[in-house]
Amino acid sequence: MAVLGHFLFEILKIVLLGLIYTALIFLVWVIISKLRKKNFDFKWYKFLVVYKVLAAVLFIFSFTYYGNHGLGDDSYVPLGHGETMSQGDSFAYFVPDGKSNQIHIDTYLVKEDHLCASVDSGYMVYNLKNKRLNNFNTELLYNTYASAHNLPAANQFREFEPQYADYWGGWRFWMLP
Repeated sequence: MAVLGHFLFEILKIVLLGLIYTALIFLVWVIISKLRKKNFDFKWYKFLVVYKVLAAVLFIFSFTYYGNHGLGDDSYVPLGHGETMSQGDSFAYFVPDGKSNQIHIDTYLVKEDHLCASVDSGYMVYNLKNKRLNNFNTELLYNTYASAHNLPAANQFREFEPQYADYWGGWRFWMLP
């Protein structure tokens, strides 16, 4: 039921964003016509065509890597290089590219092309670019590696929810579906 509610909210948001963006496009079109000293001829069918195209683009975008933030209980944050951090049923997890097993993530941070995280078995560093995974049993081993490679210390890691809010809040919340 949460998925349906969230999906309906997204459809409503796409309808409203499509109307706003279409109105802005027509406003710019009017301004350009006035500056060129041409007569602007408003036609509702043109408005509806532009609106339908924009709404379709926004709907399709909401399912892309950069637009998909999940429906219902599922949440996603793009990390880069096609990888995402996911959360479902209140726990964050990461599935490395080409693998099928989930890695339960307690806290994490992405710096440059490295996903640094505390996991059930200790700590990990996953290179998002070349898809290499390094595991560390203790915080001391991780922090030693991190300081040598200019990565964040384990105490700088953050949980999923604040990072989700940071990424999908602000302008992305107001301007994207």
